[in-house]
Amino acid sequence: MIRMSVVSISLVLCTLSLVSSLNILVHSPAYAASHTNFMARLADTLTEAGHNVTFLVPIALEERRDKLGVKLTKDVIIVEQDEEMKSKLVPHSGSIEFLWIIEMDSSSIDAMFSWYNEIMILTCENFMRNKQVMSELKSRHFDVAIAEPFTICGLGLFEELNIKKTILVSSCAHYDFMLPHIGEPEDFSSVPTLSSKVGEEMSMTEKWENYRLVAETKASLAKLFDAETRIYRESFGSDIPDWKELMSSASLYFTNSNPFIDYPRASIQKTISIGGITVDFQQIKSEKLNKEWEEVLNKRQKSMLISFGSNVPSDKMPAAWKAGIFETIKSMPNVTFIWKYESDDVSFADGISNIHFSKWVPQTALLNDPRLSAFLTHGGLGSTNELAYCAKPAVMVPIYGDQTRNANMLARHGSVIVLHKKELANVQRVKKAVHDILYNKQYTESAERIAEMIKNQPKTPKETVVRYTEFVAKYGPFPQMAPHGRKLTYFQKTFLDIYSLFALGVVSVLTVAFLVIRYVLSCFKLKKD
Repeated sequence: MIRMSVVSISLVLCTLSLVSSLNILVHSPAYAASHTNFMARLADTLTEAGHNVTFLVPIALEERRDKLGVKLTKDVIIVEQDEEMKSKLVPHSGSIEFLWIIEMDSSSIDAMFSWYNEIMILTCENFMRNKQVMSELKSRHFDVAIAEPFTICGLGLFEELNIKKTILVSSCAHYDFMLPHIGEPEDFSSVPTLSSKVGEEMSMTEKWENYRLVAETKASLAKLFDAETRIYRESFGSDIPDWKELMSSASLYFTNSNPFIDYPRASIQKTISIGGITVDFQQIKSEKLNKEWEEVLNKRQKSMLISFGSNVPSDKMPAAWKAGIFETIKSMPNVTFIWKYESDDVSFADGISNIHFSKWVPQTALLNDPRLSAFLTHGGLGSTNELAYCAKPAVMVPIYGDQTRNANMLARHGSVIVLHKKELANVQRVKKAVHDILYNKQYTESAERIAEMIKNQPKTPKETVVRYTEFVAKYGPFPQMAPHGRKLTYFQKTFLDIYSLFALGVVSVLTVAFLVIRYVLSCFKLKKD
């Protein structure tokens, strides 16, 4: 099924005088809020700049069907799940509880990705069966195409549509699994990987685990990408390049990283930081709280927001961990705690007057309000960026994925305290963290410094996205920017081939010297005899 609406003629006439409009295709499967919202923000940014953006949405998870995130972009093509896909989908009712309790280490990566891989393979197959959408896309002439290579089905589509000017994007700080394919350096000794539990200073065992996290991620996603390659080749022909080549041939790579906050790392010229693109601070400043929230914030001198995002709702939290938060709240009657709690069953909090439960909260409006003192959050990159822009200190309790890395990233700037999720069961530990973040001014001062810095950075993420996309449309692709290093073996990259040859030469010289000396000594001995 296709749902499309054309940008109004009046808007087109207005923008024609300002900019030469580009036709841009944004591929954004609907499977997770953070990824969808990031892609939607890119689309809206380019639409706002006067370009004709088509937002292509294959539905991976039906619950994301009406949560696409786009506001300004009106040309939306939704690829619905057909009956064949629906019949093959296996319900995973325990997946949310699984995310709460799983330990994020290299041994759990394959389990983390198994369900995701299954969903994305079915989504790619479903898309290829939708001939109506395919026909509609082929009738258009796109200048630039944008995709997040967490699934590569879209990259095969771009090739079939003969779109040579492509941009890869990452809704996370960066994707370690794709770095070798675009020729970007990997440093496992001092740069935390996407799922790393440590910061930039690592012991030997932590370095090894840092490496193993990436190795397991690469292996798991390679299964998905190989399967998707087979799928799009069955539909488009075997001459469509494989995913490694399509990644390396992309013109640019936008990454949701802010260099003034993120861990420093080596990158290539193709990599462009657009961290904070999802945070529209001008919009946040214009948001008004209704009477209910005004009353909540006015009840006490200090208040704290508690939210663990949309993927891991609080009501699925293990009881012992929930109790740790609850006991902390009870011990601080002079603080209002606003808890985003997704169930009506809040009987465990009977008699406690300083908790305000709500299934939905105006998060950005609350974070920007000076009456909100702090945030207790899971550390998704969206919330992390909102914290940074809104100058709020936080207790961060990572649950899965890149959340530990995000939390440690801000902790090194002194604005947050990081707890392991299992520490929620330790009431004293939770109490201390919450008390410190509320009453120790150093955390607030650090948060305010970060906010001031990123609000005054030389170039905004929106400007970067628009200008670089327009540049790609005019001059791309850039094959000369693809590093030759991606074709080198590990031995060649690390000079081990040279070192080995040198070592062989040294060994050869020493061997010859030894043999000569032994021969001379034997001759001398014979003469003596």
